[in-house]
Amino acid sequence: MTKSTLLAACGAFILSAALAVPAAAQAPAQPQHTGIGSPVAILDLPYLFRNHARFKQMDEVLKTEIQTAEQQFLAEQKALKEKAARLAEFRPGSDEYKREEESLAKADADIALRVNIMRKNFAEKKAKNYFDVYQEVMSYVTWQATENNILLVLNFNGDPIDGSNPQSVIQGLNSTVLYKHRGVDITPVILDLANRGVQIPAQYLPNVNAQHGVPTQR
Repeated sequence: MTKSTLLAACGAFILSAALAVPAAAQAPAQPQHTGIGSPVAILDLPYLFRNHARFKQMDEVLKTEIQTAEQQFLAEQKALKEKAARLAEFRPGSDEYKREEESLAKADADIALRVNIMRKNFAEKKAKNYFDVYQEVMSYVTWQATENNILLVLNFNGDPIDGSNPQSVIQGLNSTVLYKHRGVDITPVILDLANRGVQIPAQYLPNVNAQHGVPTQR
């Protein structure tokens, strides 16, 4: 296990009550009029997540947890290596040697098992962070689209294409949005609402929609 094993494993993904979506804020629940005058709008989700203040805070907390777990496992692995080095003190094939060898094998297997469980737990936390913020963002989008007569909101990635990066070029070629007028981009509006913690009207919250059998995604 390298120093960044857990961090790298969970970083591919994808908390506590203190990190939960704020239920209410001081700002009044008034729609932010986009003024785009178009039934179609676009939203840059990658940009929004990179600049969503609460999501970044949640991500930093998770990274700290991962680094703490890494240090713990590294310390255990170091102690195990030191114990393995002392195995040379026993005669190979002797009862003492076999007992120490078996003990080392069990300890190593235990560490590997706990590392795998920890990876899974951190990956699930990462996914939950994304999902919680995504639901919040979709509630803002639904609210703003309804109030501004927007019939369709498309997800797009506004990052510039890097001609030296094949993956970036492919993503650009596969983009659904080939041209956009600046006025149809509601990303700044949604990001501002989220970072200010503007209260979302109850009828646009995911749990309310679910209770009334209204699909939040189709």
